[in-house]
Amino acid sequence: MSTTLQAGDILSRLPHRHPMVLLDRVEDLNYGKSATGIKNITISDPVLQGHFPNNPVYPGVYMIEASAQLCGLLLGSPAGEDGPVLGYLASVRKFKFVTPVHPGDVLNIQARAGVSHANLADFSVDIKVSGKIVASGSLALARIDPDPST
Repeated sequence: MSTTLQAGDILSRLPHRHPMVLLDRVEDLNYGKSATGIKNITISDPVLQGHFPNNPVYPGVYMIEASAQLCGLLLGSPAGEDGPVLGYLASVRKFKFVTPVHPGDVLNIQARAGVSHANLADFSVDIKVSGKIVASGSLALARIDPDPST
């Protein structure tokens, strides 16, 4: 069964807050398997003020971070009873950026879970704009169990 998460649902499941929560919506979330995240790129994104003046290009590192947040949601549970997911980006491999992303673009981030080893989970990611791949690669997240005493 797939799940859709709106902004409030995302905030309840990730520890990130403004300005670092980067997903606007999550569609087709199949915990532990795959998900599609949506990120709307707008001229009001603070990072675009300086990247680059008169030629705004959305930074690749932000695309990787948005992808990592989506992968972090895949580590969670359907009811979200575990609270915020504490998955730290552990590795970025073979990430390629094919086409620049500009204000007005909508990132369609597709993440698929791969092999997991102990507390390390691998994911493959494709990022598309209007159905065309703009970036792709592999990420690994380390799941950190929250300290129950805090």
